[in-house]
Amino acid sequence: MLESKTIVIANQKGGVGKTTTAINLASALGILEQKVLLIDADPQANASSGLGIENHRKKSLLNVYKNNDDIQKQILQTHNPNLDLIPSSIKLAELEINHQSKDVFMLKNALDELKSNYDYILIDCSPSLGYISINSFVAADSILIPVQCEYLAMDGLQKLFKNIKDIKKKFNKNLEIEGLLITMYDQRLKHNNEIINQLKSFFKEMVFKTIIKRNVSLSEAPSFGTNIFDYKIESEGSNNYLNLSREIITKHNAMKKTNLILGKTIQQILDSNETITLEQPKRNSSLKHYEPIEKDKKEIKRLKGLSKNEVIKRLGLVYNDIHSDIWMYRLSDRTSVFRKNFLYIFFVDNRVENVELRRFKRN
Repeated sequence: MLESKTIVIANQKGGVGKTTTAINLASALGILEQKVLLIDADPQANASSGLGIENHRKKSLLNVYKNNDDIQKQILQTHNPNLDLIPSSIKLAELEINHQSKDVFMLKNALDELKSNYDYILIDCSPSLGYISINSFVAADSILIPVQCEYLAMDGLQKLFKNIKDIKKKFNKNLEIEGLLITMYDQRLKHNNEIINQLKSFFKEMVFKTIIKRNVSLSEAPSFGTNIFDYKIESEGSNNYLNLSREIITKHNAMKKTNLILGKTIQQILDSNETITLEQPKRNSSLKHYEPIEKDKKEIKRLKGLSKNEVIKRLGLVYNDIHSDIWMYRLSDRTSVFRKNFLYIFFVDNRVENVELRRFKRN
């Protein structure tokens, strides 16, 4: 067995597929006969509920921080092969706000007892860089950064790199970037390919070869308390995460045998004053996702109460994020009789709660 590796999955921008990646990468590594521990360090506990564990009364990461309990006693077996879980608790948020301890090595010291039992330890962090997240970064060997395939993908990255640099300097000099994982890719959208090209141009081989494609099944699986492999093994999302796990295992094997530095080194990225930006598409671009939809008022009113999947069947997904609860569609010019140009759809519990027509003046 190779030396155990601890990977924290983090991005300070929400909605990038962080927890989806944590659940399905951990499950995929287990399927490939790696012994895996997933630690849910996000107070929202989405990784725990996504694996069918909700509000466990006795076992939680909270016990390690609050009561200094033995971390081994917080481990639960999951229904996934070779995958154990330390669940989160909503009360971690209270600890984050009210914590008195300044011990950023608490999780690292606790995990030292467990490393020999696992090939991989994955930590799912919250988007904010609080006490729990800093503990996770200090405990980790590397950081995997999911990056949504959108022009706002760089939001938070610059700040994240600065924080990584600070943590390397003060607490964990060996912390590296495992890689940037492009998520929510839609091959039908030309601008998605432009984003990938620009990311690879800047970050070189630090971008994973595997790309996570936009896939409705990936969003549905957690609501059933399971991973993509149990939910829909034949889906593209299933193939994507198996390929990612193979890529990580191969890289882990290779890096143990060589001193290879891939692309820009982590220090080059962290020390660079270069602003990381993506170019916007040209104004005369005729991208398909900019084409307006044609709907009249009566049809729009009938959207209320529909599920996200039902809305997708009627209007498409275009540039909306399946995880977001606010979607926007551009309306065709013939609806200008309403003096409104855009349709906003607001979801509550995965169903349309409200729709609004809005007009934006052009500059």
